[in-house]
Amino acid sequence: MLIFWLSPGYLAGLAVWITLLLFVGRGLLRARRAAVSGPRSRQRLVSGLLGLWLLNGTATMIELCFALFVDHSEAFNASRIAQRWYARHFDSQRNTDGFRERRIMSEPLPAGTQRLLFVGDSFTAGHGINRREDRFTEQLESRMAARGASWQVYNAGEPGYDVSMVLAMERAFLEQYDAVDMVIYAYMVNDIEAYDPRTHEAIQAISERRQSSNWFIQNCYSVNWFYHRWVQYSAGSSVDYFPHLADSYEGPAWNAVQSDIKRMKWSADAEGIPFRMVIFPFMQNLGPDYPFAAAHENLKAFAAQEQIPVLDMRPILEAHRSEGLVVNPFDNHPNERAHTLIAEALDEIIDEWLPADPESPRSVMP
Repeated sequence: MLIFWLSPGYLAGLAVWITLLLFVGRGLLRARRAAVSGPRSRQRLVSGLLGLWLLNGTATMIELCFALFVDHSEAFNASRIAQRWYARHFDSQRNTDGFRERRIMSEPLPAGTQRLLFVGDSFTAGHGINRREDRFTEQLESRMAARGASWQVYNAGEPGYDVSMVLAMERAFLEQYDAVDMVIYAYMVNDIEAYDPRTHEAIQAISERRQSSNWFIQNCYSVNWFYHRWVQYSAGSSVDYFPHLADSYEGPAWNAVQSDIKRMKWSADAEGIPFRMVIFPFMQNLGPDYPFAAAHENLKAFAAQEQIPVLDMRPILEAHRSEGLVVNPFDNHPNERAHTLIAEALDEIIDEWLPADPESPRSVMP
């Protein structure tokens, strides 16, 4: 229940406010009865105060509805509702490794089982998905098990990670753990954003605009929610981000990303571990006018050049875009249906991604 995710201070303040409303309401009803035989000016005053009381009561009921019943994610986790969703459905599901996983890497694998490690950002981690079981990684593991393949699929996705952070995470995993038999980088098109100062500045501008020092905006769930909706839909709140991001795939930022992905492959190669990639598109603007088509082509050409097997999810998800593939109107991450499509596509290609050397223990599908 959401009430258990409300802070003691909020609950105490709400209780005091409701008690005050009830006390004032009782007093106003008494005053109205007493004013019936009094002057009209007093009647109008009491009626006006009752109207104001009803307005505050309605606002309080709306606040209660938001505080007790509204539970959804948002792309930027800016509102109190979104931050509570993240704490309730995401952070609460982290393991001792720090990832949203039910297992830990140090646990010995069952005999004959191999480990497939997914690294990436919020798309990999399943932002917006309430249950871990509905993510593509868990669905992929179930599909592989159903056809007799003994693989543990470990999800090391972390929201907000760019390529350099994923590179550092991959290196840490490979240095610390031996039981990794394949690494798949689930690359989201915005993983390049930290490499271009323009996109970094645009993100900062959006973040600053979302901040407010107003007490009601900071502390009331309903007021805070409506404020962030206004910020989200107000003109120009993110006008510079997407054009700059698309341009990032031509120039220094793209060169730096290529270098870091090469380092990821080299790290895996040094351990004799296959390295693969999945490319995730922006979900909200799939179609013939998709603005990142060139970015996908650049990524696929680079992967081919570096001999990195790659799966581009754009055409697969685009074919199903009429089904509604985003979490909600405020969160453009892939929803459960999109995760199912991703799992299906990966299950169809995963056998082709195994090494060709049949003598290698890492190349055998149990």
